[in-house]
Amino acid sequence: MMRRIRFFALAAALAISICGSLSAPALATEDNDGLWTIFSTTDAFQSDDGASRWHYWFDAQARYFDLGSGINQYLVRPGIGYELGDNVSAWVGYARLRSRNRSGNVADENRYWQQLSWTAGRWNDGTISMRTRLEQRSLSTGDDLGLVLRFMTKYVRPLGADSGRYLTVSLEPFVDLKDTDWGGQSGLGQNRTSVGIGWRISKGLSIEASYMNQYIWADSGEDRVNHLGVLNFKLKL
Repeated sequence: MMRRIRFFALAAALAISICGSLSAPALATEDNDGLWTIFSTTDAFQSDDGASRWHYWFDAQARYFDLGSGINQYLVRPGIGYELGDNVSAWVGYARLRSRNRSGNVADENRYWQQLSWTAGRWNDGTISMRTRLEQRSLSTGDDLGLVLRFMTKYVRPLGADSGRYLTVSLEPFVDLKDTDWGGQSGLGQNRTSVGIGWRISKGLSIEASYMNQYIWADSGEDRVNHLGVLNFKLKL
């Protein structure tokens, strides 16, 4: 049963990404650069018998778009998960996000999220992991509740036997499941493609530096492409 769930989730993620790429109209796009800095930590809780099946998750992010324009976002996202077995875990959590646009207007967002994560297999000495996340989003600029489904596929491969360096590649399409009065439109909303290098500094600390291409589809006007440098500090407490 679990193998079927993983297979269908993988097929859905690939189908959404491919269909989105094929159906995207050849329109002009607005290109911006940006920088994201991330602190993240996740691990199992400890008990008298060792590592528990319960896990914790926390990340905090500072995102800067179109550098020098004043556009930014700040996010904190705690969560708790349970290891179901066979490299599969289920998660629930909350996120708080604050955004500022070019005009200086601020919007606050609350997100509740549920997630299924699993290891899909190995390929070319690397590991393929996947996750499916459902988010319920509400913004201070509107009254509607948005529903967003996210699919991530990530590949991690060591670079050298003892170097502590590794390659990371990921793909994550977002699907908006309903229209909202604060600007959300149903359909494929964005796709994030990322490639980077990680370094294991110590047993509990890794640093990942990557490039992310964030393509955002607009129902009217130009689509947006954000070219982002991402620096992620990953710590096990």
